[in-house]
Amino acid sequence: MAQGTARPRQRRKEERPGEILEAAFDEFTRHGFAATRLDAVAARAGITKGTIYIYFPSKEDLFVAAVSERVRPVNEHMAALSANPQGSAMAILRRHFEFVYAHMVHERGGRDLIRMVVAEAGRFPDIAERWHDAVIGPSVEMLRRVVRYGVGRGEFRASAAEEFPHLLFSPVMMAATWCSLFGAVRPLDLDRYRAAHLDLMEQSLRASPERPPD
Repeated sequence: MAQGTARPRQRRKEERPGEILEAAFDEFTRHGFAATRLDAVAARAGITKGTIYIYFPSKEDLFVAAVSERVRPVNEHMAALSANPQGSAMAILRRHFEFVYAHMVHERGGRDLIRMVVAEAGRFPDIAERWHDAVIGPSVEMLRRVVRYGVGRGEFRASAAEEFPHLLFSPVMMAATWCSLFGAVRPLDLDRYRAAHLDLMEQSLRASPERPPD
């Protein structure tokens, strides 16, 4: 066997946490946190129930990990854009939100995620707090960093968006929720909706109607 080539058994073991998270996400979105059975997650993943506990100590840990994994590409994308921002702050926000719409609104999995978290947060505040600390808090802070960067370079005016960058993201939540609840009977034109969101965001943040600094 060539050096560096993983044996099938070893490769399967390395892939197992991801398979468990995928199976768990499917079960949680279908049945909710309380009604999801770890036996069903194990069966969907093709493993025994005991194997889940090797990687995830509790059902709550599994829920938080499954949700975090689903939004990981979005947060990694924003982390890369905001770590050392350069050029137009609005261009950074536009690139990020184009990515967000593709993964959280156009994809059914993203819409299912938002619908599930909204439904479960009120019933399970401990889980909501953990999810906030692991996912939402860092995401909000990254948006705040870009807004402050834009203010610092004179591209954005000082505004409530520095304190409440949640306002920039709320149209995404609305679009995902609308598609989940009414998409079959009152579909949104998501391309036009996304463009309107980004245009409104730019108009509200821009320091002046003049061309922003390069």
